[in-house]
Amino acid sequence: MFPRLFPLAAIVGVLFYPGPSFAQSPGETLPVRTKNLVIEASLKRISSRSALWREALDALASTGRHAVILTPDQVVVTDARGTDRRRFDPTVLAGAAPVPSQDGRVGVVVVVLNLPLLQDTHRSRHSLPWEFEADLDRILIHEVYGHALPYLLAGDLAGKCADPEPDERPADACSIKRENAVRSELGLGRRKDSGLDGLALMRPSAR
Repeated sequence: MFPRLFPLAAIVGVLFYPGPSFAQSPGETLPVRTKNLVIEASLKRISSRSALWREALDALASTGRHAVILTPDQVVVTDARGTDRRRFDPTVLAGAAPVPSQDGRVGVVVVVLNLPLLQDTHRSRHSLPWEFEADLDRILIHEVYGHALPYLLAGDLAGKCADPEPDERPADACSIKRENAVRSELGLGRRKDSGLDGLALMRPSAR
């Protein structure tokens, strides 16, 4: 099973996730929240090395607005009427979606990271641990710093930071500009495409 990207627009308004009871840990007041230890370790790596990341989180700290990072087993996808409920697509690597109120305000953004798919893909190519960790960091930088945090900093749907349009150079897109800024701080290379080519999992394995 080869991973693919999930367009942001495909899940806006159709994600259901655990409610307030999800945040019952010491990190319940953090602007970016997860209960997954592997994802938490990645967030700590990024925060320790990125001043841009820390600055954005500091700006959100007193607002109560936050991103929740979930894995596919925690997510149910449905249509707007709630009549077509299904599991998160197992071939999709990641996606982010705001959870707006009726007036368009955004207090929560849901990020779904298909950690099992990422782990299985790296395992099949016999990746070294640092290669997996670097890809995990790259994906979270894109979904959280590139998509989730702009919504949360704006507090409404006007904060959308989009992926490249078909006729747009990928590096000029809002989300990839933001991603590359943090990647640069972490030494994770520069993303130049709108697909998966910037990830280690796309490179031929020598092992």
